[in-house]
Amino acid sequence: MASSLQIDVSFWPDDQFRAIEPWLYGLHARSAIARGRRWQALMMLDGVRDQTIALACVRHGLNPHHGRDADKLPSELLDELMRARANTTDDHELRRANKRSVEALVREIARHDEALAQRLARPAEALAL
Repeated sequence: MASSLQIDVSFWPDDQFRAIEPWLYGLHARSAIARGRRWQALMMLDGVRDQTIALACVRHGLNPHHGRDADKLPSELLDELMRARANTTDDHELRRANKRSVEALVREIARHDEALAQRLARPAEALAL
């Protein structure tokens, strides 16, 4: 994970195959930004934020599915996530949003499992470049 190189090998029925892990969103966001695929980057950044919201909902005993209880989360967290959103598709803005989104996800992971967050710190730094 230090280089963020990833190889996925799995067998799924083709109608059920999809990327479902939060780090995949971060990895794809970084790659999309590097390749100039701005709208894909925006969508992947939204995925990172959605995972952060879902984790926060679980922590607060709220429904984590599809943002159903996201509005009940503390305003400080929602404000942080709002500031992490990209305001344009400019490369600099996408990189800023990527860094803040990944950092917010790591902070939320730490609220659940500090040891896991520490293990993910270096890979997260690579994703936030």
